[in-house]
Amino acid sequence: MPASSAKRFGAVRLVISLTDGLAALALLSMMGIAFFDVVGRSFFQSPMPGATELTELAVAITIACVFPSLAWRGLHATIDVLDVFVPERFRPWQVGLSNLLCAVSFAFVAWRVWIEGDKTARFGGQTPLLEIPMAPVLYGIAVLFGISALAFLFAILNPYKVAEA
Repeated sequence: MPASSAKRFGAVRLVISLTDGLAALALLSMMGIAFFDVVGRSFFQSPMPGATELTELAVAITIACVFPSLAWRGLHATIDVLDVFVPERFRPWQVGLSNLLCAVSFAFVAWRVWIEGDKTARFGGQTPLLEIPMAPVLYGIAVLFGISALAFLFAILNPYKVAEA
């Protein structure tokens, strides 16, 4: 990768690294929750209270944290149905348009999740057993989806994204 590109996208890569790290922590927490829940069930006939709620939250956080990285690196799921019809010289335009549509889609979802976070905050929504407030989780997911939208936009400008993976 040219040095100018490395400098230009340094902040983007920093944010992507942070979201990847957060995803790894959420995944690690899921493994820990599952381990302690199984140990509690097997040896003490007492499952871990709230294990299902914590796992659900960790899954949502993991998924939301991984999207920016997938968007930036171009590793998200793609459908190549049009590839046989699009000449090779137009492929960058096809990829750019696809990234633009994904950016708009993620921005829309981020906006809607933020609105749900507002509703949840107003009504004091929380998990049933552990009573964890849901609004901060929804706001966090909305921010991560917004970062994903930006990552798709920046990916249009970064021709080296797949090589960085």
